[in-house]
This record gives sequence, structure tokens and C-alpha cells, in this order.
Amino acid sequence: MGVKIYWYIVAIVIILGMILPQEGKDRKYYIFLMTVLHTFVCGWRYIYLTGDLRKYAYYYGIYNDKSLGWFDEEIFHGGRNAGFQWICKAFSMMTDGDFHIFLICLAIFMQVSFAILIYYYSPRPWLSYLIWNCMSFYLVYGFTTIKQGLAMTVLLYAMMAIFQQKKRSFFILVLLAGFIHAPAFVFLPAYLIANKKITENTVIVYIITMIMVYLFKKPIAEWGTDIYYEDAIVNTNKMISLGGRFVVICIIILCGLLIKGFRERQFETLFTLMVIAASLQIFSGYNNVFTRFSDYYFQFTVLFIPMIFYKPIHTVPMNDEKNLPPFIFDQDSLNFFVMLLTVILIWFYHVTCLGRTIELKADDYLNYRFNWEVQDEKQAEQYEEVKY
Repeated sequence: MGVKIYWYIVAIVIILGMILPQEGKDRKYYIFLMTVLHTFVCGWRYIYLTGDLRKYAYYYGIYNDKSLGWFDEEIFHGGRNAGFQWICKAFSMMTDGDFHIFLICLAIFMQVSFAILIYYYSPRPWLSYLIWNCMSFYLVYGFTTIKQGLAMTVLLYAMMAIFQQKKRSFFILVLLAGFIHAPAFVFLPAYLIANKKITENTVIVYIITMIMVYLFKKPIAEWGTDIYYEDAIVNTNKMISLGGRFVVICIIILCGLLIKGFRERQFETLFTLMVIAASLQIFSGYNNVFTRFSDYYFQFTVLFIPMIFYKPIHTVPMNDEKNLPPFIFDQDSLNFFVMLLTVILIWFYHVTCLGRTIELKADDYLNYRFNWEVQDEKQAEQYEEVKY
């Protein structure tokens, strides 16, 4: 099947989005079909599609050893990411070490959780799914880095807790996500920060904050690495550029500021999360692990961008005292911008993900295969231990 499978998904997302209802309760039919499609492709992939999956599969087989205790160092690791190891051990013992069953269950949980978020909060599900694919959240965190993918999925519910102003639920969910993948703790400030109302002065403060973050990026990067990625190699002595992804996030923020404004509280909340994502992305020039931090916030662009161009699907808290955005467009003009955005997203997907050359064969996610296509290869597969 190869790389074509990813393009087929994008095509189906767009075509069915044009055919099936995107508003009202009938939107559930589109979201249901997207959930089935994404779950099937992700869950039934070749279980050693990437090097990361080989690593996870190796440990998954070890966890089936009943003599290995839940608090043994091989699993608990002093509590760091122990939640993920415990989940793997539980599934391994229940499935007799069948890694494929675990991947299927994981795919179901991730896709259903995403569907719930989109059903309740996205004004255009098809655009959310397009962003989710073209920004590579689905491919990277669903197919490869599944530990962070699971933690990010838990934070989808934490985001809903922010919208619903359920503080206790939010902190419980973030703690759970952090127990699965320690860097998820970076989302802890989100509740307090995101519920602050934005004014013109707030925007100025955000700009100044990002400038200060850039100026003091070296000590912050060293501190963050020591806490979250103790084994990461981060050369903070080198000069770094902000990078293209930082620019992309800033452009998205600017579009939200100019086109939407801050009258809708949910959009205002998401605007703040995008600013945090941009601030964290500044450090990615030192090491790509900092993009992982940013993605805990940036994943909610699947809601932020559709909300720029469309009205909310239900009544949301409003800030009537806020000024209108600088530019007012009618819906026809906004629809044109969405068409242009669709082309840009597809181009971005090709340049940053699907059009790349993968030098290391073990990490060739572009060579997609269903699990049943490589049964002989799977039985003969030999992979080395890679420690966490």
C-alpha cells in the first residue's frame, strides 16, 4: 500500500466532508465513518512499522513474564512513565504477549476520544480531521510515538474539562497523562492560564513573554531537559533559529487575532494555548524533543483553526464587551479562505511528512503495510533491545 494510504485518507476526509452533514446531530455519521477509517488503518498496521514500535513490542513481550513485578525497576522506572508500562504489562498478560491486540485497542481508544472532542466542539469536523492528518498528529502519535500519543489522548478530555470549567477533573486527567508520559505535566498550567480573559494588554504581555523566553532560552532549555528528558542530548551552546514550525504557529495565531477576535470564550481559551505552543516551539532548535512539549498544546489547533472560520455549533459563553476583530468577512469570503487553507495543508503534509526521504529503513513509515500482508516477515523479524 505504501504512502498512498495516507493520501487516500486525506481524499476521503475531504470528499465525505463535502457530501455528509457537518452541522447538527447528523454530523455524527461523518464522525463515525472517520473514526472507523482511522481506527482500521492505524490499528491493523504492520506492528513493526517503525523503530519505535519495535522497541515497544520488545518490552511488551517481556512484560508477559508473570515473575516480573509491577514495581520492579524494569517496569516502574522510579515512577517515570510507569503508567504506560503498567498498561502494557496488563495488556500483555491478558493477551499472552500479543502486541497487535494492544495496538488495536490503543487505536480504538485514541480515535474514539478524538471523535468525542470533535463532535462536541468542532464547527466543521472535516476540517478538524484534515488538520489532524496534515499536521501529522495522526501519523506521528497514532502510528509511532504511541506513549506520548496515549498521553495526548488523555489530555483531549482535560481540554474538555477546561471548556466545562471542571478544575478537579482537569488536574486528575493531567496527572494521569503525566504518569503515562512525564512531559505531559507541561500541560498543568493550562487551566489557570487558559481561563484568563484576553485584552489588548494581554496580547502585548504574550508578545513580551515570547521575547523573554527567546532571550533566556538557554537556561530554560537546560532546566526543562533535566526534568523531562534526562537522557536527551541538548547542545545549548549552539545558535538556534526559530524554525519554520514556529512561524506556522505564529501565522495561525495572527489569523485568529485578525479574523476572529475574542468574543467567543472557547476560542479565547484556545488562542492562549496556541501562544504557549509557540513559546515552547522556540526551543526545538536545540533538540526536537521540545516539539513534543509544544504538541501537547498545539494539537488543539484541530479546534482552533475551524473556529476561526465558522460559528460555534452550540451556544458558548461570549464576551460582548470585546471589540470586533480588525477585519470582518462574510461567510463566502471565509469559505474561500478555507479552500485556500485546504490546498496549503495538503502541500504542507507533502513537504513535511509524506514527501520526505526516509534514510533509516526501520523508520520508514511511508512504506505502510497492513499486518496481514507481512505475516512471514513478522515471524522472522529480529529486533534489538532499545532501552527507554
